[in-house]
Amino acid sequence: MTDTEAVGACASLLDDHRLLVEPACGAALALLYSDRQREKFAGLESVVVIVCGGSGVNWQVMDEWKQEFLF
Repeated sequence: MTDTEAVGACASLLDDHRLLVEPACGAALALLYSDRQREKFAGLESVVVIVCGGSGVNWQVMDEWKQEFLF
């Protein structure tokens, strides 16, 4: 998992569900959000990802991560 994939998953979760999480959580989410990683789950009916770890992030921090890793 790359830092870019983890931060990208954090940004996607924010867009999809309005939840702020840290990249450690984003690494687990990237398995579902990243096209490269999602292929590993092809054929499965259900996948569970536990989402936690938002105490160290706010809008400003998320914006900084997005600027550093996504743009």
